[in-house]
Amino acid sequence: MLLHKLRIERLRNLQAVALDQLQPFNVFYGANGSGKTSILEAIHLLATGRSFRTYTPKHYIQYHQNDTVVFAQSSEYRIGLQKMNSGEQIMRVNGDTVATQGQLAKILPVQVIEPQSTDIIDQGAKPRRQMLDWLMFHVEPDFYPIWQNYSRALKQRNSLLKSYPVPREQVKIWDQVLAQEGERIHMLREIIVDRWQVDVQQELKYLLPDIQIDLEYYAGFSTELGLAQQLDQELQKDIDRRLTQHGAHRADLRLKTAIGYADDVLSRGQKKLLIIALKLAQISMLNRSNKETVVLLDDLTAELDSQAQQRLISRLHQLGSQVFLTTLDQHAVQICLDQQHMRYQLFCVESGQVSPI
Repeated sequence: MLLHKLRIERLRNLQAVALDQLQPFNVFYGANGSGKTSILEAIHLLATGRSFRTYTPKHYIQYHQNDTVVFAQSSEYRIGLQKMNSGEQIMRVNGDTVATQGQLAKILPVQVIEPQSTDIIDQGAKPRRQMLDWLMFHVEPDFYPIWQNYSRALKQRNSLLKSYPVPREQVKIWDQVLAQEGERIHMLREIIVDRWQVDVQQELKYLLPDIQIDLEYYAGFSTELGLAQQLDQELQKDIDRRLTQHGAHRADLRLKTAIGYADDVLSRGQKKLLIIALKLAQISMLNRSNKETVVLLDDLTAELDSQAQQRLISRLHQLGSQVFLTTLDQHAVQICLDQQHMRYQLFCVESGQVSPI
């Protein structure tokens, strides 16, 4: 879904924004605090139901307002989201109310690239697992319903582990579901990681050509023992800790170089380029599945040199992505886009007001 129109109401300092001239590349420039990143935040909120800056709706809904609304239109779809302070939301596709956020996410794959962030590499397994599962959701149709079943079973099992006394027979009933669905998730992840690995290597040739980096996938449980047997053997430990310690929810994706793991041996600049390579590889995989990704690129010129900027923009253009990017230096971005003969629209952002230039 490539956006033709975008409406944002009551989000941070954006009172009422209406953008009708969206292009393959959309450049938002203005001073710090003007509202540039809030535009990207709104698109992410529409696609995923959450902000990439905060988990709390009242932090992005305008002060003294009860809700925020984001609406977008393409040649095929009209999608909208109303998010309330309570966290409740109403979602619509072509005028019809839909029940789950996944229905919007399927229509609008959104990838955030923040060159200044290295959390995916440095902050433990969770962000890497989330990155993998974003890819799973968009390229493997069987993944989402299996993950939903697994998540329900995990929630029930963890709830029982907090009971006193723990009803072991009931726990074992949920163990059967957890083991079955967890093993299926693991097998699907293995297949997708192998495919992702190929694309990652292609992207690294352009961004980090002198470093060999491999993806190492860990299931989150002993694949030799099997999840069912491990859950049974570790039940007393899980009871003691009141938490399920093994399963697909504990999987990890490690990034290994010839001299150690990326979080230990790469520089900050190399980590940024590695994250970009991982995300470009995902966008490439979606592109081959005829899915267009909307890319939110925050503060492009802040920490990437001009050569890296050109490579990134050129690659996104090749992949058919629609890009929304923010910058303090619109002239540098314009030069880059003009050199590559790309269609773009400039927007000036000032005190929450957005004007096409």
